[in-house]
Amino acid sequence: MSQAAPLTIDNETLRRRLSKDEQKNEHKRRYARHKTFIVARLVMMSNSSTLDGVINEMSQGGMRFRPASLYLQKRDGETVSIVIGDTAYSGRVRASRPDGYGIQLLDMLDPEVLESFVSGSAN
Repeated sequence: MSQAAPLTIDNETLRRRLSKDEQKNEHKRRYARHKTFIVARLVMMSNSSTLDGVINEMSQGGMRFRPASLYLQKRDGETVSIVIGDTAYSGRVRASRPDGYGIQLLDMLDPEVLESFVSGSAN
């Protein structure tokens, strides 16, 4: 009997497809997104469990949080608090994807606060 060939994953093709999909949906966004690298903590309000990770995308209305854990659980609709330094922001998980949790903020970020995060001047 012959064995099946091992599955190979073309990461570059996957990246191109994700990027193309991101660009295709850009017109649906209310606020401009900005690439960031902000260490943060996500707190689930339902049970107070926490996840450490990174905010890798941010806008006035939301952010994408990538947990440091290997696997992501589906948490759509869950109310969360995002802690950056000494400040907590309330939000709701709108999407659970392999690249992180899409979080809609309950209160929009001030443009100055967003700019400070994007420019890297925030603590």
